[in-house]
Amino acid sequence: MVSIVVILLLALFCATSNADQIQKKTSATPLSNDLTLDDGLSNSLSFDGQEPVMEKTASFLDKFTFKLSQQIYAQINPHTTASGVEKQPTIEDNRLNVLLKYQNSFLPTWNVQGSAQTKIYWPTDYDYEQGRSSQAIELEQRVESIESRLNELFISKSFTNHTLKLGRQTLVWGEAEGNSVLDNINTLEYRDFSIIEMEDARLNQWFIAWDYFNEDLRASTFVNLNPQFNPLPRIGSPAYVPIPFNITDPDKDKYKLEVGSRLQWSVAHSDIALMAAYLYENPLHYATPTSMTGDIIAKENGYWLLGASANRAMGKLLLKLDLAYSQGLLADTLTAPQTAFPFQGSSSIRKNQIAATFGFDYALSNEQSITASVQARAFLDRTAGLEGGESTVSGDIFGTWLIRYSHSFNNGNLLFTSDNRGSLNADQALTSAMLSYTLSDHWSIMGSVIGTFATKDSSAALLDNDVRVGLTISYSH
Repeated sequence: MVSIVVILLLALFCATSNADQIQKKTSATPLSNDLTLDDGLSNSLSFDGQEPVMEKTASFLDKFTFKLSQQIYAQINPHTTASGVEKQPTIEDNRLNVLLKYQNSFLPTWNVQGSAQTKIYWPTDYDYEQGRSSQAIELEQRVESIESRLNELFISKSFTNHTLKLGRQTLVWGEAEGNSVLDNINTLEYRDFSIIEMEDARLNQWFIAWDYFNEDLRASTFVNLNPQFNPLPRIGSPAYVPIPFNITDPDKDKYKLEVGSRLQWSVAHSDIALMAAYLYENPLHYATPTSMTGDIIAKENGYWLLGASANRAMGKLLLKLDLAYSQGLLADTLTAPQTAFPFQGSSSIRKNQIAATFGFDYALSNEQSITASVQARAFLDRTAGLEGGESTVSGDIFGTWLIRYSHSFNNGNLLFTSDNRGSLNADQALTSAMLSYTLSDHWSIMGSVIGTFATKDSSAALLDNDVRVGLTISYSH
């Protein structure tokens, strides 16, 4: 709730300043001799001999929009996963989401923008128990769990050909949406399968960002003084696996810095960009303990990224290409089990990596579109530096694929969307179908079916053969 209060206070201050300036400007504007009215007064005067009436200034509440959504998702397939876990049908998500957005251009060259969300977990939601206080557990009180989060809050200042943004925000570099080898800056938290919009999963960070632009060129630079990492799966969530070891946190006393720059040129039917950055790997890497009393060690790692991207419009087809060279990444390795400690030990070794994403967007018609992309990565000298009995987790070439299809009906009020993705080595895949219907300007409803599949050795083995159905009812204003 603190995030919402902060946005409200900023909005009140900005809107009040804006309203004072409007009143001063309109009250000091004289009428000309030929009774031509100034634009600011044209709607404020009447010609029936009565006193002029000033137009009411807009309330600062008009700068806010919100979306209220009730979600319920259930795993409905009784089965045994590839990893041997038995599952029965159960409700996983039952929650009320409130998304609040605010935007105000309070001065001609100044803008403030923010968004925050609050989730209320009902008793059948897996996150309900996590939000209860220890006192509530002791008293066996059934109280609703509430969680709030600030998504973004930044202020921007525009100059002739420059824009400076300071605050919590998002930076996107890649062309291939959802599957780019260049989108390594933002942190994400996909707790479960109820995520509909990207901003529900994106954990924005505090950046200083500068942009320069003219007709054909755009240059941008960012600085992040406190890089964050993807959080681990929440206890009780579909992807959570109980681990009999303590997992350490990254070294909070270690000073971390991310910085990067990007140049983009626009030519006929195309955009071309070059970029360079010093980043921290996300998600973190973890090394397993060498004894039953040890800890799983979180490894944070800084590396250099050099990248390039391009797109090309050809009628209804938009081709996309992202290229990345990463120096100093951590390649996860496995060591054969030891007799005294019958677990595979995992560690990592520094290596350089090349990666690429190729994709396209194609408009089949005004109502239909398809998006597809393939991401491939490979470590250079993959076996170099490995000890006896040690091997890398990834193969020679690894990555992901993505196919999305959408079709709108009934003048756009009814929308069907299919999202399919998986790994190149075929050890995991997800397929989903969603149907959303706009009931009115404010109300909408969406139903979804999601299937997940994974092999025994996959990181998603716990989700093998899961089938989920979901229903979301939303009110927006």
